[in-house]
Amino acid sequence: MRAAIPVVLLLLAAWFLHAPEGPGLPSQPTPAFDHARLVPSTPRTPMADPRIMEVAGLDMRCNDCHDIFPSAEQPVAPLRQHTDIVLDHGMNDRCLNCHARADRERYELRGDVLIGLDESPRLCASCHGPTFRDWERGIHGRTDGYWSAAHGQPRRLTCIECHDPHSPAYPGLQPLPGPHAWRAPSEAAPAADAGPLDFWLQRTQAAVPPEAHDG
Repeated sequence: MRAAIPVVLLLLAAWFLHAPEGPGLPSQPTPAFDHARLVPSTPRTPMADPRIMEVAGLDMRCNDCHDIFPSAEQPVAPLRQHTDIVLDHGMNDRCLNCHARADRERYELRGDVLIGLDESPRLCASCHGPTFRDWERGIHGRTDGYWSAAHGQPRRLTCIECHDPHSPAYPGLQPLPGPHAWRAPSEAAPAADAGPLDFWLQRTQAAVPPEAHDG
């Protein structure tokens, strides 16, 4: 019985070498995708602390105006500044729910605790506790940097580097095209566009002498 095994293996090898070529692999077109959308930068760039904005051609800090013009608890007239802000944060529909009345260059937590504008996760955590805990564990949000600490430290993006704090609902994203491992090789397609199977076939064909393909 054992003596028959080498004979069977040789017969199988001969069949694979000389068997008629089967049907070609199905060809699938490469889905169109705008590679300019693959931007490694953060979705948003928060302003620095202290925040500087241009008003009438001048660089102004928040308190440069808010110390002069006290703000009402809820604006009763159309805003002349910050007109680009769309407040769509559920029940959180008042500026002073987050911004400190006495110092507009600070956030205000419960208990009249003031924190810097660069501490947005602490502010968000006061209402979004479960999401904040997921963010701390790396489940929610995005991490930049390195997997190996030997090369550098990872960095968790803060809440407002992804979400607009005034309208935090995240817009829909177009998913990337799925892998096409079974796309057949094509002379018209560049090598960089080939799938994993393409590269395997190319390496296999290059390793076999041309005469081996002749019946």
